[in-house]
Amino acid sequence: MTTEALAGRAIAMKTEARRRQATALLIVAGAVLLALLPFAGVRSFTITLLTEALIFAIWAMSLDLMTGYTGMLTFGHAAGFGLGGYAAGYFAREVTADFVASLLVAELVILSVAVPIGFVAIRLSGAAFAIVSLCIAQVFFQIAVAWRSVTEGMDGLVGVPLPTVLGRTINVGTEFYLLTVLIAGAVCLGLRQLVISPFGRTLGAIRVNEDRAAAIGINVRLHKWLVFVMSWAIAGVGGTLMVFMKAGTTPMSLYWIESGNVLIMAIFGGLGTLFGPVVGAVSFVFLRDALTTGFEVWQFAFGVVFVIVVLVFPSGLAGIVSRIWMLLWRARS
Repeated sequence: MTTEALAGRAIAMKTEARRRQATALLIVAGAVLLALLPFAGVRSFTITLLTEALIFAIWAMSLDLMTGYTGMLTFGHAAGFGLGGYAAGYFAREVTADFVASLLVAELVILSVAVPIGFVAIRLSGAAFAIVSLCIAQVFFQIAVAWRSVTEGMDGLVGVPLPTVLGRTINVGTEFYLLTVLIAGAVCLGLRQLVISPFGRTLGAIRVNEDRAAAIGINVRLHKWLVFVMSWAIAGVGGTLMVFMKAGTTPMSLYWIESGNVLIMAIFGGLGTLFGPVVGAVSFVFLRDALTTGFEVWQFAFGVVFVIVVLVFPSGLAGIVSRIWMLLWRARS
């Protein structure tokens, strides 16, 4: 390799490192700005909507890891979210409301389910995997409806107490919002590091062409299995936050409609971007709130908006922001 080529490669690596640092700083700055909103006179109702939106953002980012970065289209991502909510909520109500303990229990339950199910499901791809994922979620929905001694059926699991952290009760409102911002920021930073790592680059190769990835020595099934398990585990974090926010959960958290909603959030914001699911989740929650006050059938109105955005901006709402960011970064470089 010539001296010029080595110099060019060094400059490219340095530029990429600076861009990664800038992206990490952008995530931290965004989390700080969100954390300051309750102290800037923002209404409590808006804070409640933002809390729900950030919980959905965690859930949507977990789906983005599977669908946007690995190419595994799923119609049953409500399974991890709902299962985490039920496990954490039941443990909090019956044993202790400690948030960390409840989250750990939820993750253990999800791992015990996702590991064997994922081991079988990832042997399929494309439409077959999507349909199987839908069937898996519906099985858990039926279990939640029928297992009344634990889930209380369609009445839902109610009476979940307020969470505690280090012995201190976290009240719904500003305190719980700040906890959600902290966790959402940590999840976003963690996933960002994952997708830019060699493991994340490998996922990109699998998304583009599984056969070619396997031909160059990548263990496709192992990577897809790990992504399946990680995606469910991260979705369980969102489910745990949601059950504490709502003080309960119902089998509808496992229903296929919820799987469709989180997929819409990810597509609306932009798949394969991480920022896209966050933008999509926030847009979904606030648009839903605005449209329900003006339209009796708000789903139809949102559907029209969704179709227009997808047609005009195929890369999603975050694609616009990403393009502007890249242009500014290139101009600075």
